[in-house]
Amino acid sequence: MARWAPEETDTMAAIASEVIAQVGTNRTVIGIDGQDGVDLEHVAAALVAGFEQHGISAMAAAAPSADVDELRSDLVAPFRSTGAGDGVLVVHGHGVLGVGARGLWRWSMWVEQESGRLERRADVKIAASAVLDVTDPEHPRREWNDAC
Repeated sequence: MARWAPEETDTMAAIASEVIAQVGTNRTVIGIDGQDGVDLEHVAAALVAGFEQHGISAMAAAAPSADVDELRSDLVAPFRSTGAGDGVLVVHGHGVLGVGARGLWRWSMWVEQESGRLERRADVKIAASAVLDVTDPEHPRREWNDAC
């Protein structure tokens, strides 16, 4: 028997709604990191579309590196200084949830897929606000990474 799973657009709109409720959208900067081989650019674009479904202006940007000073000066500071009001910047790249850069993000997401799950980075997953499984890219699944 086939099991129903939400479409990517529905999952990302639900995640955007979670972000809106938890941290708001006033010049909010989000970090997305994930396992090697995961298409972080696609995930970031899908999350931007999720915010747009809620009428929130959002855009994605590739991290130039995982260096906290470079991320701050090249992406975070310019975005936050471009005005006030609603707006979300989704920064994606491998290493952006590293120990030094974690403090830049108001909300963050770790993205993984079935292959390579044994190499999970527990320290990064615990630090992330959410974990997304993209084993089936058309039906990504929000994981609840709690200790219950």
